[in-house]
Amino acid sequence: MAKKKTIILCFDGTSNHPRDARQERKWFGRGEIRDNGITNVLKLHALFGGNLKNKPSNLPGMANQRSFYYSGVGTYGNRLQRMFNAGFAPSNMDVATIMFHAGEDLRQAYKKGDELIIVGFSRGAAIARKFASRLPRFLPAATKNCITLMAVFDTVASIGVPNLDDLEKPVSDVVFEDSVISPYIKEAVHLVSLDDSRIAFHPVLMAREPRVTEVWFAGAHSDVGGGFWRDGLSDIALSHMMTEISQRTDAVFTTPDKVDFDGLKHEDEYKIDFEDLDLKPNVHGQSHQQDRWGPIEEMTLETRSPRVVFPEAPQEGAETSVLLHQSVVDRIKKVVDYRPKALKGVRHRLVAEAGSVGKKEHLGLVGHIS
Repeated sequence: MAKKKTIILCFDGTSNHPRDARQERKWFGRGEIRDNGITNVLKLHALFGGNLKNKPSNLPGMANQRSFYYSGVGTYGNRLQRMFNAGFAPSNMDVATIMFHAGEDLRQAYKKGDELIIVGFSRGAAIARKFASRLPRFLPAATKNCITLMAVFDTVASIGVPNLDDLEKPVSDVVFEDSVISPYIKEAVHLVSLDDSRIAFHPVLMAREPRVTEVWFAGAHSDVGGGFWRDGLSDIALSHMMTEISQRTDAVFTTPDKVDFDGLKHEDEYKIDFEDLDLKPNVHGQSHQQDRWGPIEEMTLETRSPRVVFPEAPQEGAETSVLLHQSVVDRIKKVVDYRPKALKGVRHRLVAEAGSVGKKEHLGLVGHIS
């Protein structure tokens, strides 16, 4: 009898692409280096033994594991098409292409009894959740709980035009905004940004139920899901997600020094290397929050509201405390000017790196400031 495989589908965020590993300088090749980096989705794919051609891994111990990677919405087609897909097009164009490829890969790789893990970030997380909700379309043999784990970072259903820092605004291009997770998911872990305040990036939370673990982390959207070269904060979230994956699935990780970097190289255009995958979690890490002024701020920014979403009206006595990662408190204590507005008046319990949840309930910043 063939040994079961672990199959991982990795959906990246809007316009995120492996070429982000390449460091460029602003202002036509002069000036400071852009703070570009790869996302936690691509890091996970590489550490799962994946490559950019989605071929079987040739790494030791990975024979029964297969990871597939899909770059984000807005990275398909020519430059004009990519801009159109990322900011202006109906959601069923580029999203449909990604889901089609993922469905084809899954049909060819999956055998009954295999373990299925789905990973996503940002709008890629929304695509991942949409894919799970429509799983029978891609996998007719799908059964309840056949997705062992949905592991996503900061789900965003709709966003504005990419890379127009001060002009990003909401659009009506909604991919997926259902808080109730698919019945085909056995367990789900959702890591959420506490500090991003862009209205266009408001998260689609998961309704609380026994299958769902939703934890809030310090930093902006990409300080949780990755995408910056200065990635101390996003490495905290990634380390925690790797712990959750290891505890809940049979997936195995290789180490950065054993990654197939040749398989992560594409036409000599860009190259992912050891430094991109060498995790260095740091509560002092840079937070990439957006700063805006006047009318622009009022129109585009709004403090996030950490809360528990229920699939229906909560019963009396239901647990309503949000889960906050311990690193947020560590940052509050060690970074003098870090006082997250979103945490004000919010009841929460602390989650340790190992995943255990503290019994004590905290309120806002009370008790966290030394």
